[in-house]
Amino acid sequence: CAGGEAGDDVAALICEREPVEDGDILCIASTIYSKAKGYTKSLKDITPGERAIRLGNLNGEDPRFVQAVLDASTDIIMEHPFILSELAFGHVGVRAGVDQSNIEDGMVIFLPPEPMKAADELRQRILKISNKNVGTIITDTCGRSFRRDQTGNAIGCSSTTAIRDFTGDT
Repeated sequence: CAGGEAGDDVAALICEREPVEDGDILCIASTIYSKAKGYTKSLKDITPGERAIRLGNLNGEDPRFVQAVLDASTDIIMEHPFILSELAFGHVGVRAGVDQSNIEDGMVIFLPPEPMKAADELRQRILKISNKNVGTIITDTCGRSFRRDQTGNAIGCSSTTAIRDFTGDT
C-alpha cells in the first residue's frame, strides 16, 4: 500500500491487499502512517528563525526545512555537516526524520510523535478487521552517519520483541 493519503485507514488498506495470519509481523513505513495521520506541513507555512537560517546556510538547506527539523527535535546533537537530533520519543537521527523525498513538492513529513502507540493502534485495528493477531513494526529509513546507503530501522513496535537480551549467553 504505497503512498498514503491524509485520512487513509492504513490497517484496512493492508487487510484489503494482503491476507494476514496470526503471528505475522508487519513492517509499516512511518511515511505511510504519518501521511494518513496528517503529520505533514507545507514549507510555505513555516517561518524560519535565526538558528534555522544560520544552519540552512551552513548546510546548504532550505531554512524552512531546517525550522521543521528544529521544531521536531528536543535536542540538537550535531549541527554540521548535517543536523543530528533527538526526538521526544528518544530516537536519534539525521534531521529528526523530517523528510521531503516521500511527499509532494513543497511539503515535509514528520515521524509519528509516538511510534510505539502508532504500532499498537495499527495492530489493534488489524485485529478488529481481520480477527488475526499480528505484530506490527513502524519503520523509518535512516542514513548511516558518514557512510553510504540507507537502512530501515524500527522506531515503534507492538506484540513483537524489539530487542533480544543475550546477556550471559555464549
